Amino acid sequence: MKRNKEKRQELSDLNKQKHMQAESNHEEPSADDQALIAQLLYGFDQMERAIRQPEPPALHELEMLVASEQRKLRKHVGLEIALFLVIALALICGNILLASMNLIVFIAIQALVFVGVITFAVRFFYRSRKKVKSGHA
Repeated sequence: MKRNKEKRQELSDLNKQKHMQAESNHEEPSADDQALIAQLLYGFDQMERAIRQPEPPALHELEMLVASEQRKLRKHVGLEIALFLVIALALICGNILLASMNLIVFIAIQALVFVGVITFAVRFFYRSRKKVKSGHA
C-alpha cells in the first residue's frame, strides 16, 4: 500500500510539473506568433469586406424567370401531346388495316395484348402491396 501511495504521489508531482511547464509555454507568445496572429486577423477582416452579403434577386427578374420556365413547360407539353397523337394515330390505323385484311390475326393480337395488360396490372398491384407492407413505399 505504501508503494502504491508513493507511486501515486510521484505521478501527481510529475503531472503538476508538466502542467506548470505547459502553462509557462502558453503564457509567453513569441513575437513571430503575435505577427502571425495579426496577419490572420487582417486577412479575416479583408475577407469580410470582400465577401458581400447575398441579396435576393429583384421581383422583375424572378417574374421573367418564371415566365420563361412556363414557356419551356408549355412547349414541352405540346411536343408530348403531338408525339402521343402521332403514335396513337399509327396504332389505330394499323389496327384498322389489320382488321380489314385478316380478322383472325387481328383478334389474336388483341387477345395477346389484353392478356399482357392484365398480367402487367396484376404484377404491378402485387408489387405495390408488397412495398406498402414492408414500409419501403
